[in-house]
Amino acid sequence: MPAVHWLNTAVDTLVSRDPGGFHGCVLLASSAGGDVTFYDGTSSALGHKVLQVKGAANTSMKVLFKTPLWCPRGLFVDVGSNVTEVLVLWEPAA
Repeated sequence: MPAVHWLNTAVDTLVSRDPGGFHGCVLLASSAGGDVTFYDGTSSALGHKVLQVKGAANTSMKVLFKTPLWCPRGLFVDVGSNVTEVLVLWEPAA
């Protein structure tokens, strides 16, 4: 049985090339507020946007899905400006 994986990043990152379930994220914004966008695919140019999260200044914003979002083309995170870090939770397909 696959397990949920996690990744902590502050830069644009290819989370997975393989299909899987996107369970959610926690965004920590800096003093100016920030945003992060997730794509079903291997890049922002080649993927389909599935979620954009905006965080207020100096706060964390949690988004967790009861049922994971299926991303058949992989998962890419585009970290916008003023982001301290983002925690990504995903589960590779079996």
